Amino acid sequence: MRNKYPKQSDNRKTTPFSSSEEAWFWYCLCEQLGFERGHGHSGKVVRPCETSDIILAVKRLLHEGFIGVDHIRVLQKYGTEQAPPHINFGATQRACSLWQDAMHFLDSLLKKKGIVAGLFLL
Repeated sequence: MRNKYPKQSDNRKTTPFSSSEEAWFWYCLCEQLGFERGHGHSGKVVRPCETSDIILAVKRLLHEGFIGVDHIRVLQKYGTEQAPPHINFGATQRACSLWQDAMHFLDSLLKKKGIVAGLFLL
């Protein structure tokens, strides 16, 4: 699935996210702040994607059956809170498990696209 909006050209070096969690929290923060078609080409750190790339990856995982609606609910809740679920801070074991599953699949997809640093492993 390709982003239908062309990336803005920028000659600065991009810095991939260190994890899918970091990418997800960045996306959620941009959404909360109301950035339209937010992109990683502003600010001190230049990201290799737009916010739409992150949500399109999540939608792809949902469409292909890797994650379900419960995963989406957990991603939305904890993305808004800008912190992953943790059993010691009131999260259920199920929420923690759904979060980990979603991050696992998202990590693989975002690494494949070069949005998250690291090797893409099948």
